Amino acid sequence: MRVRPFDRDRDLAAVLGLVSRMRARGDPGAIFHPGGLQWWLRRLGRTGFEIAVRSEGDDVLGLALRDGCDVIVQADSAHLADLVELLEWVESRARETHEPEIFVSIAEDDDALRGVALSRKYQPSERYGYELVYELAAEPPSASLLPAGFEMISLTPALTDAYVELHRAAWSRPNAPSTYDRRQHDLVTAMPDFRYDLVPIVATSLGTLGAYCMSWWDPRSSAVEIEPLGTHPDFRRKGLATAIVHEVLRRSWALGAKYVLVWGTSGNPEAKALYLSAGLRIRRVLRDHRLALGS
Repeated sequence: MRVRPFDRDRDLAAVLGLVSRMRARGDPGAIFHPGGLQWWLRRLGRTGFEIAVRSEGDDVLGLALRDGCDVIVQADSAHLADLVELLEWVESRARETHEPEIFVSIAEDDDALRGVALSRKYQPSERYGYELVYELAAEPPSASLLPAGFEMISLTPALTDAYVELHRAAWSRPNAPSTYDRRQHDLVTAMPDFRYDLVPIVATSLGTLGAYCMSWWDPRSSAVEIEPLGTHPDFRRKGLATAIVHEVLRRSWALGAKYVLVWGTSGNPEAKALYLSAGLRIRRVLRDHRLALGS
C-alpha cells in the first residue's frame, strides 16, 4: 500500500525528518514545522482527525493531515506526483465520514499542489492563513518587560495541572470549552522535541499562572515555532502575551535559531495584531482551496 494510515511508533521519526528537511530547504510546499506537527498529534484518536503517509519501506515521502474538513498535504520535492495519491486518500476518507466539503491549504508559491488541486476541481476560497516570522539578528532581542507583580518562569512537571487549567481557560469560548486535558498534555510532553525550558510562563508573585507559550526548536531548519500561546482571561490587556513572545525570541536567539515563526488564520485577527506588534512580519500566505464532495 503506497498511502497508509500513520503509525506513531513506526512513522513518527520519519515524518518529523521529512517536514524538517522540507523546511530547511525552503520547499514551496513546506507548511509544517516539526513542532507544530507534534502539537497536532495530540488529536490522534479523535473522530475526524487522521494522518496518512506515502511511504516506500521505512522511508516517508509525503503526508496528509485531515482535521474534519481542513486538510494539509505535503510531499518531498522529488516525489510531487504523490500529491495526487495523498489527496485521493483524503477525499475518500472525508466522504466516508460524510463531510460535505474539504479545504486544502496551499502556499502562494506552491505551484505543484495548486496544479493538482485545480485539476481535481478544487476552487480558491475566501479562507486564508499566513506565516508570521521574526528574523533573528546577531544581537539578542530585547528582554521581556512585565508589569509589576509578575515574573517569567518555565513550565515544570510540578506545574502540569495548573498549566492544563491555564490552557483551558485561555482557549475556551462561550459554549465551546477547550478539550485540552491531562491525557493530551502528557502526549505533547512525550513528543521527542518537547522541551520544558521552551515553555515560558508569566506568573504572579503568588504563583498564579497568567500566560504561556509552547515553542519548538528544529535544529535542522534553525527555526523555532510558536504553538500554542494563550493568556488567561483574568490577565488580558496587561501586555503579558507580548512579553511571552519577546521571551520566546530571546530563548530562540540563545539556541542559535535563525528565525521564529507562527501560523495565523484570517479568522483570528487579534492574534495577528499581537504578533505584528511584537515585531513578526508576514512571510507567506496560504489560500484554502475548497472541494465540494456532494452526497
